[in-house]
Amino acid sequence: MSKNAIIFDLDGTLWDVTEATFISANEITKKYGLREISVETVCNGFGTNKEESAKLYFPDIPLEEALKYIYEIGSYNIDLLEKSGGILFEDEIDVLRELSNDYDLYIVSNTSRHKYIEAFLNANGTKEYFKGYIPASALDISKSEAIKKIISDNEIAKAVYVGDTRKDQLAAEEAQIPFVHAKYGFDKYFSSEYSINEFVELPKIIRKIVL
Repeated sequence: MSKNAIIFDLDGTLWDVTEATFISANEITKKYGLREISVETVCNGFGTNKEESAKLYFPDIPLEEALKYIYEIGSYNIDLLEKSGGILFEDEIDVLRELSNDYDLYIVSNTSRHKYIEAFLNANGTKEYFKGYIPASALDISKSEAIKKIISDNEIAKAVYVGDTRKDQLAAEEAQIPFVHAKYGFDKYFSSEYSINEFVELPKIIRKIVL
């Protein structure tokens, strides 16, 4: 029988890759003579699907062309992150180790690339703590559908979703599971029954939810 599970968003929740993504995006804009993409736009792009990212990064370019640039940015970014990893949050490895003793851990991200999540797992030394993952956009499904798939495929009795944005909260609500707001991430300004200000606070709040 499966343990109860904690399902995580990735960007802003498990790592900070703002700098790497900014570098990657603007390597591609330089290559094609496009306007520079700001750090603010990069931050706003985390948690969006590929079409939303394309419209955000390249609002004046036809979607089909913009998607090609997004794909190339993603490939460059994965190569960069596979080499260097992203920035983990304080004591994250210790917390993941602790949680994995009592819960099965999974990742559901809006990314369209399996390799993007694998870069997090491999480059940052976190692979051993996670049972699986779903890149929702790669399967052309929503985050809530990906969360439901994780729960169904792994016969999980109870689960909680940890994320940093209002979209993450809505996905958890649609999947009918509790949500923990990672307020150290990209979207601090919405209310949630459960929240943490630092990653290290997660075990305590999970015990409060009583999975």
